[in-house]
Amino acid sequence: MWQFSVSSKKVKLSGDLRVAEGDDPPAKAVGKDWSDLLSRKLNIATLPPEKVFLRVVEMPACEPDELLPMVEFQIEELSPLPAVQTVWSAEAVPGSTGEGGNQTVLVTIAERSVVEERLEELEASNFLADRVEVPLLRELVPSEPRADGAHIQLVQGADSVLALVAWWFDGRLRDINSFNLPNHEASRDVLVEKINSVAWAGEVAGWMPGEPACHLAKRGDVAADWKTALANCFGERIREVEPASEVDLATTAVEFAARATAPGLMIDEYRTRNRQRFLDGLWMEGIKGVVALMLLGLLGFYGYGSILEGTLEEKQQQVTVRSNLFNKALLLKAKVETLEKQKALKYAALESWSKVATGLPGEMKFTELRFMSSRSVDGRTSRELRITGSADAGKATLVDDYQQALARMESGEGEALFTGVRAESIRQDLRKNQTYWQLKCEFDGE
Repeated sequence: MWQFSVSSKKVKLSGDLRVAEGDDPPAKAVGKDWSDLLSRKLNIATLPPEKVFLRVVEMPACEPDELLPMVEFQIEELSPLPAVQTVWSAEAVPGSTGEGGNQTVLVTIAERSVVEERLEELEASNFLADRVEVPLLRELVPSEPRADGAHIQLVQGADSVLALVAWWFDGRLRDINSFNLPNHEASRDVLVEKINSVAWAGEVAGWMPGEPACHLAKRGDVAADWKTALANCFGERIREVEPASEVDLATTAVEFAARATAPGLMIDEYRTRNRQRFLDGLWMEGIKGVVALMLLGLLGFYGYGSILEGTLEEKQQQVTVRSNLFNKALLLKAKVETLEKQKALKYAALESWSKVATGLPGEMKFTELRFMSSRSVDGRTSRELRITGSADAGKATLVDDYQQALARMESGEGEALFTGVRAESIRQDLRKNQTYWQLKCEFDGE
């Protein structure tokens, strides 16, 4: 299997792959991808020359696009098989024009079942053909006219010999014949008879000279006596030529396919199906690519999410640690504040007790001093001092004076010691000749 790169100037061999019988060709060599939409790859299948029928006809000169419709009108007469059972192609043969400016056209006909079998055989190897060619025809019908004479190709087969004869005269292809003969002695005489028949027909038609030359090329291990048999037709005018190599034939076939407008022997249904399979394959590859990208995106998302989750857990741990530290700090702060308040409370209690005790008139005495502290709804701390005592009967005015004295008392900072002083109760006990009293002194706890 050969690979060629085609440019606007020439066709260049880029790969020579040897595939063992029964093995499939490399997928990369025969497969197509997205690049085929921009630079199309052409898979060319080949048919052996013994599988085709060749006809040479003269037709009026026309545009290349008009050639196939013109040949189609005559295909029933040219084909040895019913038209529905054949695949055919036509090409204008380079050379001089005939009478009236007619052009020479080579019609290649193959049995449809043979082409289908070949295409299906290649499809089983994952080779989807775009075109079917017969490379050996490129040597019989080159891109330029050949020298006058009979150009004969003898191709050795397994048990037969194929004789391809192209008759070129006056720069034109006059006729072309294909004789597939068994490889035995009698076939030599059969070939001579067939060539003499064609030569006689050419003489009648007026294009065959009296003594045509013979250009003989042999492919394979062709026996020497075939040339001896041909001497009966051409005498000493036989000139052996070196046949083109398989690579050269393939190169010429690719050059022809690159410039040809005709579809060759490719079956339209297979061409359409192969093209659709190619497009479907592109869609599937595109879908696979999108799915792969989505999966990669999901993997990236989950990976990034895992990283973020790990980072979040780390941050949460840091927050927990710092929260614990912060709570401990708040707790310590609260404890300090509580201790400070307790200290202040004790100091206030001692100061108030000292002031109250030193300011008590001698006619009065304490029976109870009670210091209390409480927190209000608004969060403030209030403290009060309840003073309970007694005095001699008739000394109630001393209680009022003592109340006023308490209201005027100042703390060590020079501020009023109590925010409010009021008498809770003043009671006379005539039986004991005593006056019992209770004063409530209030002051801020903050």
